[in-house]
Amino acid sequence: MKDHYLVFISSTYLDNVARRRVVLEAVRRAGRMVAVGMEEQFTADERPTVEVCRSRAAECDVLVGIVAHRYGWEPEGQVAGEEKSITWLEYEAAREAGRPRLMFEIDPRVPFTLAELDPDDCWRKQERLQRFKARYAKDQLPTVFREDNLGMLVQQALSEWRERHEVKGEKPPPPPSSRSPGPNTSLDEQIKRYGNEAIKTHGSLDLNGFEKRLRVPIDLEELYVPLRATSDLRGHGRAAFSDAGDARKQLERAGHGREASLMEAFDLATSLTPKRSGLVILGDPGAGKTTHLRRLLICCLKEGSEKLGLPAGMVPVFLPLRALEDPERETVDQFIVRHLNKHLGLSDDFGRELLRRGNLLLLFDGLDEVANPGLRVKIARWVEQVLRAHSSCRPVVTCRFAGYGEQKRGTPEVRLNAEFLELHIQPLRDHQPEEFVRKWYRLVESGLDLDRDTAARRATERADDLIATLKRGDLRTARMAELVGNPLLLANLCLVHRSHGRLPQDRRRLYDECVDVLLERWQERQGPSVGVKAEQAKEALQPVAKWLHREEGRTRATASELEPVLEPALKAARWETGGAREFLARVRDESGLLTGWGPDQFGFMHLGFQEYLAASELRRLAAEAGEKQGAVLADLAGHYGESWWQEVLLLFVAMGNPSMFGPLMREVVKRPAFAEQRELLGLLLEEAAKREPGPFMDLVRQEPGRDAGLWRRQRVALEALRQMGEKEGLTKLAASLRGHPSPEIQDWLRGAGGVPAGAVVTEKGGVELVPIPGGEFLMGSPPDEEGRRGNEGPQHRVRVSPFWLGRYPVTNEQYGRFMKENPHIEVPEFWGDRQFNQAQQPVVGVTWDEAKAFAEWTGGRLPREAEWEYACRAGTTAARYDKDLNAIAWYGENSRGRTHPVGEKKPNAWGLHDMLGNVWEWVGDWYGPYSTEPMTDTRRRDTGYGRVVRGGSWFNDDPSLVRGAVRYGDEPWLSGFYVGFRCARGVATP
Repeated sequence: MKDHYLVFISSTYLDNVARRRVVLEAVRRAGRMVAVGMEEQFTADERPTVEVCRSRAAECDVLVGIVAHRYGWEPEGQVAGEEKSITWLEYEAAREAGRPRLMFEIDPRVPFTLAELDPDDCWRKQERLQRFKARYAKDQLPTVFREDNLGMLVQQALSEWRERHEVKGEKPPPPPSSRSPGPNTSLDEQIKRYGNEAIKTHGSLDLNGFEKRLRVPIDLEELYVPLRATSDLRGHGRAAFSDAGDARKQLERAGHGREASLMEAFDLATSLTPKRSGLVILGDPGAGKTTHLRRLLICCLKEGSEKLGLPAGMVPVFLPLRALEDPERETVDQFIVRHLNKHLGLSDDFGRELLRRGNLLLLFDGLDEVANPGLRVKIARWVEQVLRAHSSCRPVVTCRFAGYGEQKRGTPEVRLNAEFLELHIQPLRDHQPEEFVRKWYRLVESGLDLDRDTAARRATERADDLIATLKRGDLRTARMAELVGNPLLLANLCLVHRSHGRLPQDRRRLYDECVDVLLERWQERQGPSVGVKAEQAKEALQPVAKWLHREEGRTRATASELEPVLEPALKAARWETGGAREFLARVRDESGLLTGWGPDQFGFMHLGFQEYLAASELRRLAAEAGEKQGAVLADLAGHYGESWWQEVLLLFVAMGNPSMFGPLMREVVKRPAFAEQRELLGLLLEEAAKREPGPFMDLVRQEPGRDAGLWRRQRVALEALRQMGEKEGLTKLAASLRGHPSPEIQDWLRGAGGVPAGAVVTEKGGVELVPIPGGEFLMGSPPDEEGRRGNEGPQHRVRVSPFWLGRYPVTNEQYGRFMKENPHIEVPEFWGDRQFNQAQQPVVGVTWDEAKAFAEWTGGRLPREAEWEYACRAGTTAARYDKDLNAIAWYGENSRGRTHPVGEKKPNAWGLHDMLGNVWEWVGDWYGPYSTEPMTDTRRRDTGYGRVVRGGSWFNDDPSLVRGAVRYGDEPWLSGFYVGFRCARGVATP
């Protein structure tokens, strides 16, 4: 171990004086580092020779390059046309000497002045600066810095680099064996025997619910559906992603993600510069991480390692990391010996010979299953040491997102170094769920019926039925998309479908049967001695679900947090096999209903299970007579209108015997949210096991007085009674309402449409449309508007006819109705992503054609571009209809990386919400340059190179993109997690 390392600091000087001081301090803080930089040894006027610069850079242990806005000095004597700056030459010298280079590039969004550019031949040098950036980007991705985080990033990168080059307290690893994996008859015979044993162990799998009934083992290859993953191409940066959707979103946003098949991951890793020698596969519970490792093992043994893009003759070894007892004492050869001897019955000598031979594919499974965070960090370092010591081997590591990255603020990251390419497994989509269902049924039916023709026919019929059911409108909800995208959960749907010959018609029964199947499977594994039936285990888990759901966004907790909640329920269920921790561990390991999301973190496999069990517990408590029922219902009513609680409310009213719809609504109608959440009321009326008009009748009968809030609630109650078909009751009420002080109620009684004055709601989709008066305005932005883009001009006068426009962007709930009525419509791309699929969030992941189809289904169309900008401005001429951007828009600075329910921000003067931010919005026009002549809204372009999107989104960090005049063109077949739309409808000019 060296006493210190030399760090060469390379940068232009005059524009980086302050930054170099920051970097010097970061080098000092990194520990056992000594900074070397040419400007620290020469004056500004004294230029060293090129040879000195290059030799100093080549002699140091690591080069740190700081690249800002200036290209710098080009030493004389270079070939004309191929001149390089001194910084570039220093970089090349370090590269040629095999020294690592850590490059830091200023964030292009950081403001700068012309004084910071090269003083001579400025624009030519800017071109060469871009060439230099492209050159080092081929070797490694630079770390982007701002003025406030440069020191932290440099210190972190140097510390990580040093850790990769030394292991504290250990002797240097022995050099890799130089012995060639050439012919060795004895070893080859043992490898062949090992391969046969490994295929027997890992080549077949259990299918949920059929462990004791299938007559033949299920071949993993026959069920396996090739998975896709988003790769993280960054060389540095945090690794904390909450799930696959978050990983994909953040990496695409930063431009550092690339999607590929997991089976092609090795080809991708070796194609990068520098190439990656190892893989780390991250995924959600049930996403298929372990199954993929086993598939790699089988492919390697049966088809050869070349099939995977690996060297010929590579031997795979499956090693669960939870079995690694002491990474500080046990070497990888000892671990292999112990594991192979224990699980495959092979000799100690074979394990040693195998590692000495080298050329191994080391499949390390379940880094997250190491419960102790400190031990997990040590094992991560141990895996890196394995790669250094055995360079002919290729390691692959699996881990859940929750067990990777920084565990708590200030703790070390459980993250493998830059030698490992990170891959984030994505949910099943497109044709993959259908492929999985067909394979599942083919294997099950052939295993249960010896008549191959009968089994094949039955498998096809049942798979066809399930696939058609999953495409049915009422099961194409966002929650169902999450179920279908997860291989383990999709297998549970298959099991329920086969067990009952159908899937239930509604989500409540579907969740109920999924939970029953999973817990009955657990009970079968436990055997008759368990003492707790599946139904009792379900009742014990209900309080856990309710407790978790009390905090918005919470889906997991530690065992110590859950113990006080679970212990009383287990006592009531007469659980006698250990305490709460034992129960949690058993249900996690053996049922699939509860899962471990990280070290000592428990949660339900799917948010829908948590919502269903929480609703079941609230339903149980509410069924009790007396004060407790009132308290439960009042508390639940207090969450009316909160998106986090919507599914719980819907499942709660769907439960009957007896129905709690009436008692709940008596509490809900007292609250202002009742008047503000008309769409939710419509959903509750659709889901209720039994609808009761009493709460609404009583509300309408109250003396109106002068309470405008009461009037609004009474108006919504009238609409509820109409939806329930209470014609007789409404007729009786009408006479008593003739003198009601509310104009809205009077309009409703006259049959004016029953919506806020001046607005209409479409019969299909329930889209609220606001009347927009006709008029004339200047379209585009003036030349002096801050942030202006060239495509926003020239300003031109446009006359707009009166029309209707959606008060809000179209929501997921509204788009769900469209899919239910039109089964052929494809599910939006991000329909199963929890960050985008709440009912009142704007729908995203739709193409222009899909947006157009929805608008036409409601009886309308997409707004024209001129209409959109005219309505957005609402009579104003400033960049935004309100100076306070945070008050009117969700954008990068305040969105917390997701869309938000529509209507939460302040509307414009015409009552339109989210015209700026939240989501970009498709409009009807082709994208192209503006005309310079006056025009009407009907004189728009009919051809172009893309459809227009307007308004900015949650995704945009730059506030200048969230203005009324900003416009972009996207191909109409594209979709993204930041693009939605709103509907329009024409109005005849009076």
